[in-house]
Amino acid sequence: MGLSAEKIDKVRHEFEYFDSDSSGYLDIKEFRLLFKVIAPEAGRKECDEAFNTIDDDDSGKIEFDEFLEWWESNWSVY
Repeated sequence: MGLSAEKIDKVRHEFEYFDSDSSGYLDIKEFRLLFKVIAPEAGRKECDEAFNTIDDDDSGKIEFDEFLEWWESNWSVY
């Protein structure tokens, strides 16, 4: 299916907003803040599990491409 260019831009904007140090990736601390916004009912365990799922290369950080793939398969209706 794929996201439209407009939706990708919105997702990128959110990603960059939570990338507080402008490193180009989200570390666990930054991701927890983002996850609290998109899944306020989820606890830390669910957040950490999501982080580990998204971090495909086990680098300990989430690059935009990893995040976009996860977003598209889980949250694309938003």
